[in-house]
Amino acid sequence: MDACCVLVRVACNDIGLLCSLMAGYEGVAVVRTIDPGQGLVELVVAPAFYTVALDILQALAQEMSLCLLDAEAGDSR
Repeated sequence: MDACCVLVRVACNDIGLLCSLMAGYEGVAVVRTIDPGQGLVELVVAPAFYTVALDILQALAQEMSLCLLDAEAGDSR
């Protein structure tokens, strides 16, 4: 299955919030915590929702401490 991976860093206490917010956008991304101590979170996104996911993350970055670290548009899983 083709998927896009987006790696972000959030404040450790905001990981649950990010997961909950992304769950509200049903079907856009699967959220995985990579390193809770460092606030590293990976979003696995279907290619059709890649730009939508990035738009959501950019909007969230205006409201919380969120830094986009890496976005791979063509990763295959």
